Amino acid sequence: MVFSFLKRRTKHEDPAKAVAAGDYETALEIYRERARNDAMRAATWHKKAAEVLALLGRTGEAVEAYLAAAAAYERDERHLQALALYRTILRIDPDNEAVREKLGEIAAPEPAPEEEQALANGMTIRTRLKKYVPLFSEFDREELTGIVEVMEVHRVDAGHVVFSQGEPGDSLWIVAEGEVALTVQGNGGDPVEVDRIHEGGFFGEVSALSRAPRNVTAITTRPSELLELSRDYLEAVAIVHPRVWEVLEEFQKRRQVPVGV
Repeated sequence: MVFSFLKRRTKHEDPAKAVAAGDYETALEIYRERARNDAMRAATWHKKAAEVLALLGRTGEAVEAYLAAAAAYERDERHLQALALYRTILRIDPDNEAVREKLGEIAAPEPAPEEEQALANGMTIRTRLKKYVPLFSEFDREELTGIVEVMEVHRVDAGHVVFSQGEPGDSLWIVAEGEVALTVQGNGGDPVEVDRIHEGGFFGEVSALSRAPRNVTAITTRPSELLELSRDYLEAVAIVHPRVWEVLEEFQKRRQVPVGV
């Protein structure tokens, strides 16, 4: 048994290669070991372990690993990444009480000034999101809650084309982790970069507002985690919270680079 494990580790020292080869148990052991020994990147390794556990069909353990990753992200003040993981958990375990409790903080009343000092870092999950994600800064509790409920999470590799110039567009994207370059086709036919969207930034709001074709191409520059808000979902939220469209329009006008993405 021991020799069998050592043989697997010798064959696949790179966990990504182990996953590609279908050697999930070896990959899981490596990711768990890294999570134990690499505190700086614990969130990443817990998340990778969760993804492997999901491939193995071990849903309960996957949820536990995702929760550990989310907790590590929150300790690192990376609350949007934690939110993305909460949405992932609800996709595989819709009734998870721990996540529902976390998301319930968004719907809780704003604390009185004297109560804020008693909170960790003086902030609820909502105030953290509003601090670190500019798009969320103008939404009130009910509006933000509605938006969080309809987000879709996408994990993509570097070089992934989110959308291309000229395509129909009907969704808004938020960068939870990674980076996205926005390019346009230059006079010579080569792409010309016009903007870079980093963690907490968003793009695609013009097409989400108007359904106009995309006039840029959006491509990831490194492995990224993106949150998508489709127009259909936004319209559903806006039925209850009409100000959602006003906030999006105002943010679009504020952009330093006037790109109608």
